[in-house]
Amino acid sequence: MKRITSPGKLPPGGSDKPVVKAKLATDARNAEGQRRWRAMQSNFHALVSEMKRVTWPSRDEWVSATLVTVGLVVIVALWTSLISYIVSHLTGTAGH
Repeated sequence: MKRITSPGKLPPGGSDKPVVKAKLATDARNAEGQRRWRAMQSNFHALVSEMKRVTWPSRDEWVSATLVTVGLVVIVALWTSLISYIVSHLTGTAGH
């Protein structure tokens, strides 16, 4: 492999070998990129493995849980509105 060098630049110490800053920087970026890629692959494999172990709910369980959630949201909204209405009438701020 041919080394890319910067003509005329000498490293500290006065050696006659040119500094290869661009290649070193590129190699460092490539090594970092490869390290990140391997970490991402490892995380993805762990995710796939974990997803296979999950016990997913049936459609009936999913629909039932959704209806319970929507019902509770409606109840809390009505309760909050009722409390707000009562407090606003007690403090005389109704209609403002």
